[in-house]
Formats: sequence, structure tokens, C-alpha cells
Amino acid sequence: MSSGIQALETTYHFLFVGVLIVLGIMLFLCLIRACMGPTVADRLVSVNMMGTMVMTIMAILAVMMNESYLVDICIIYAMISFLAVIVLSKVIMGVHKEEEKMSEEQHTKGVQAAQTEKEQIIEKQSKEIQIEETKKIEETQTVEIELEEKNHAEEEH
Repeated sequence: MSSGIQALETTYHFLFVGVLIVLGIMLFLCLIRACMGPTVADRLVSVNMMGTMVMTIMAILAVMMNESYLVDICIIYAMISFLAVIVLSKVIMGVHKEEEKMSEEQHTKGVQAAQTEKEQIIEKQSKEIQIEETKKIEETQTVEIELEEKNHAEEEH
């Protein structure tokens, strides 16, 4: 009976060590993702996964070493990790909203500048049209005056 329990404990020990090695490798890969992540969301998820893996490692060590205080530390770490992710999410969303607001303001300024430029172009074109119309009116008046002078000259002859 004792040899069966000893064999089971040895099997569990190797299983736990294997799981700890796999979790260590995964933890390292998550660290790489956290450093190289293309977006902030990838980094945040990676940090959250790392926290979960650390909690799992603590729980496995608590079972392997038969130390109950590690479970308490694991629970406290879980709460802190959860709050850290929530705070980071809030900060990221605040920064994102601020950037969005800034880009919207820049877009609005750009649209206003384009409208002002269009108004200036329209005003310039309308002034040019007025100048042309004024010249045409002056030419017409000049022609009318010349015709009147001719008519007066013919009436006198």
C-alpha cells in the first residue's frame, strides 16, 4: 500500500514539475508578447495572462510544498492583478478618448480652414466677376456715348 502512495506522489511531483516548466515557458512567451505587442490591447491581455500564470504557479507550489500560506498570497495576488488590469484599462481608455478628441479637433480645424479658404476663393472670384462686369458696363457706356456723339454730329450736318 505504501509503495502505491509513494508511486502516486512521485507521479504528481513529476506532473507538477512538468506543468511548472510549461507555465514558465508560457510566461516567457507572454513577456515577449507584452514587449512586442502591436497594440496596447495585446499588451494588456498579455500582462493579464502573465498574472494568471503566476497565480497558477503559486497554487501548484502551495500543493507541492504543502504550504497553505501560499494560497493566501495567491488570492491576494489575484485581487491585485485584477485591480491592476482594471486601472490600466481605464488609463488606456482615457488616453484613447483624449487622442480621439484631439484628432477630432484637428479635423474640425482642418474643415474650418478649408471652408475659410473656399470662402476666400469665392469672394475673390466674385470680385473678379464684378470687375469684369464693371469693365463691360464702362465699355457699353463708352460705346453709347460714341454713338450719341455720332448721332449728334450727323444731326448737325
